[in-house]
Amino acid sequence: MKIAILSDIHDNQTRLGEALTICAKEKIETCICCGDVGILATAQMIFDSFRNVYFALGNADFNLRGKTGLFSENVIYNEDFLEIKIDGLKIAAVHHDYKARSLAEAKRYDVVFYGHTHTPWKKKIKKTTILNPGEISGQFGRASFAIFDTKTQKAILKIID
Repeated sequence: MKIAILSDIHDNQTRLGEALTICAKEKIETCICCGDVGILATAQMIFDSFRNVYFALGNADFNLRGKTGLFSENVIYNEDFLEIKIDGLKIAAVHHDYKARSLAEAKRYDVVFYGHTHTPWKKKIKKTTILNPGEISGQFGRASFAIFDTKTQKAILKIID
């Protein structure tokens, strides 16, 4: 199964729309979002585009805290950290990099996804792959997200130009 990994959108709905178009063309039905989406309308774009959405809120998602009752039924969320099992893989999703590193070092997960730094990054820490898909917003670098394949356990970085 292919999973879209998104982070750090910061209400750039134009770039998000471009990423969602790529996901639709590749028939991706599952998304893990590592936070800093922005307002509910931006989050709703994600919720409407996937069958399953896993969403860990980020520090810039203060507009969404306490309003998660407005989220779509297809969304599983947490205000800090998610633990997910997909295709036999134990996956953690979080916003902050220091939390991601700690989760990877705990050796309980196959993959840990995170955001916050706006920089695409991947590393193997013991048995765990830790991955940042970069930023949809394009604030500090090129707009990007990742597509993770659960069968091969490989990620492809998608640049949005």
